[in-house]
This record gives sequence, structure tokens and C-alpha cells, in this order.
Amino acid sequence: MSLDPEDLRVGASYEAARGDARAAAIELRRRRRIDLGDLISVVFESRETLAAAAEEALRAERIEDREWVRGEAGKFALLLPPPGGLAASLFVEVADAAEMASVLSELDGIAGSIHLEIDGSPCPAAAVAPGPVAEGAAPVACLRFELTPSQREAWTEGARVLLRAAHPRYSVSTELSDEQRAAIAADLMPSSPGQRR
Repeated sequence: MSLDPEDLRVGASYEAARGDARAAAIELRRRRRIDLGDLISVVFESRETLAAAAEEALRAERIEDREWVRGEAGKFALLLPPPGGLAASLFVEVADAAEMASVLSELDGIAGSIHLEIDGSPCPAAAVAPGPVAEGAAPVACLRFELTPSQREAWTEGARVLLRAAHPRYSVSTELSDEQRAAIAADLMPSSPGQRR
């Protein structure tokens, strides 16, 4: 899977397509967003979600120079899911921005407590440094999930999938809906020849 700078629209080309592109990106992220209780959400990233975020970041920074575009594409590409695995952005959502620091302090280490449970089989997340931000809330952490072949097979065949946080101050689990599970399962499918993944 790659995120090629040539595939990113900038300037007038992105502005012309932005309305439809943003609507499609919002819908895609909606299907890939899992709420873990009231404070945390996890968005499973794909090439498409990251390309949309990169285009918005390039627009916000008014970047059109191809070398700068290449640099931004490289930053976002670091967040692509690993082969056979998944990547996600973890967000802490607090209504009052003044409370954010204390909530983050209370939830210190939350990223390390996140894991998937696929048909009863645990798959812990590995936390990596937060990535670039397009607009809106910044992720607290980026997560990678390395699934075993049997976990991938179970997921793509419709097994029950839970996302859990097992932090001493925040313990919660959410079962993925059929729509969420199917949207994310596409990332676990092998690429066909010529398809960018």
C-alpha cells in the first residue's frame, strides 16, 4: 500500500473537487470510526482516509510545490496500515478544551491499553507517535495492529470483533457493527495486481 504524491490533488484541482471529496471522506471515516465510551474514538485509517487528510492539510497550508507535496505524502504514508494489519488514530474527545490537559494526564498510557478481540482472540495495539494533522482534533496516538493469519481470516469471514480499552482509569469495550467490520475488512484483503495498497 502506498500514498503517492502524484495521486494527491492540490490547488485549483483540489478546490474543484473538494465538496464531493470531503463528503466522501466524511462518510468513509464515519464507517471506520469506533467510539470507545464517552471520551475516546478510534478511526481505522486506509489509503483513502489518509489521502483525504493529506489533501486537506496541503490545502490548509497552501502547498502546491511538488517537492513539498512529496514531503507531506511521506509523512501521511507513515500512518498506512502494515501489510495484513491495521492502523488507527486514537482521539480523546473532551467538550471543554480547558479540561483536556487533566483528562490526558488521567488517561496517560491509554494507547498501550487498546486492543482488538477477534472471535475471542486478542490483538494488542502498538502505539506509535501521532501523525500529521489536517484539521480538527489531533490524534493522541497512532495505533498499529498486527493480525495473525487466523485473525484476518476470522475478521473477513464475519467474526465478532470488539475494540477494548483496558486502562486502570478507563475500561470499556465496543462491538463493531457489521458496517464497521466490513469497511475495515477491506484493508485485510490481499491487493490484486496493479491495485495500489
